[in-house]
Amino acid sequence: MTSTGKKLHIFYRHVHVKADLTSRDPNKRRPAWFSHEACFRNLLSTISSDAMSDRVQITIVYDGTPDDFIDDFSSKYYAYKDHGIKLQFIIGGSDMNSFKITLYMMRIAEMPKDDLVYILENDYMHYPGWVSKVFEMSNSNVAWDYLSLYDHRDKYDSPMYAPLMTKLFYSQSHHWRIAPSTCASFIMSKNIIDADYEILSSGMTDYYFFGKLIGENKRVLLTPVPGLATHCMEGYLSPIIDWGKLIV
Repeated sequence: MTSTGKKLHIFYRHVHVKADLTSRDPNKRRPAWFSHEACFRNLLSTISSDAMSDRVQITIVYDGTPDDFIDDFSSKYYAYKDHGIKLQFIIGGSDMNSFKITLYMMRIAEMPKDDLVYILENDYMHYPGWVSKVFEMSNSNVAWDYLSLYDHRDKYDSPMYAPLMTKLFYSQSHHWRIAPSTCASFIMSKNIIDADYEILSSGMTDYYFFGKLIGENKRVLLTPVPGLATHCMEGYLSPIIDWGKLIV
């Protein structure tokens, strides 16, 4: 992969917070500093402060009605033209439906085949510099098909991963490791979406479709060491980094 002229298209999957609290995994344990708005502000600030910010385009994929959106925190950021945020309403009704609809949107979107697409859940914090590091990895000689920015803590701590062996790579300024799976927030090329769409949209959970992609399609999934983002679940944060200090 080369990064010359390449863009990163972020499809940010969001649902009104009131729905998230009642119907989308209400039992998730969150860090004390967590809020969905803090994650979104962090996303915007880490992009705008990056040297390659001009290569990034954000589309909010909003699972709900325009009336709900007006009452949602994300609407005030969309109103500022300098953010350059696009908006797409969907009616998914569940996390899986939202994921599948967003994948379809990504598949039919008009963009070069080697552009990068990032399907992103609304409860991730990002580390400054992540955008440049993604393009840096894209411009490296390392072969990969999927990137996750999340350094999974359970890959170190959980007994089920005690036998896990991996291979470590490096780009210009970061290390990356081969991983067997990640959550439903990851980066790939438009070309890979087209090639793997049947498996990605099959309705399997992320753990199982990555198992199939890696086992049958021989895909390579890399995750960074240390993490460049974290899923904001208590006990599962990417290790080493004090993510709460990144709130802006």
